[in-house]
Amino acid sequence: MLAQLNMDWMVQVTSEHYYGPTSVGAIQEFIRLGDINADTFVINACDGARRQIREMPALFKINTPRSTHDEIATAPASAGISIRLQERIRDLEQTLREERRAYAELEEKYNALLQQNSPAR
Repeated sequence: MLAQLNMDWMVQVTSEHYYGPTSVGAIQEFIRLGDINADTFVINACDGARRQIREMPALFKINTPRSTHDEIATAPASAGISIRLQERIRDLEQTLREERRAYAELEEKYNALLQQNSPAR
């Protein structure tokens, strides 16, 4: 992690899944999109503090009309982020399969070249 990026936060998407490291700006965007809400826990990677977003209104502005903690969207925090993470995982797994296939093909070609160039015994 580079200190200059200020990616000092982890978002607790579920009890077993986290998103991050990320920045305050990204978390504010997740709030704006409704992917997370005031009940979502975030962890400060610098000091290990785990708190709900509602406990830090000055840091995580919740920009909703008539903003009160009770009026914030109650959709599960895992909904939007989790779906995007699953899509990203599938994309990465597909890329990995393609890379492994390409590696195997190159390894076969390499071995064939070695056999062609080896002296006959």
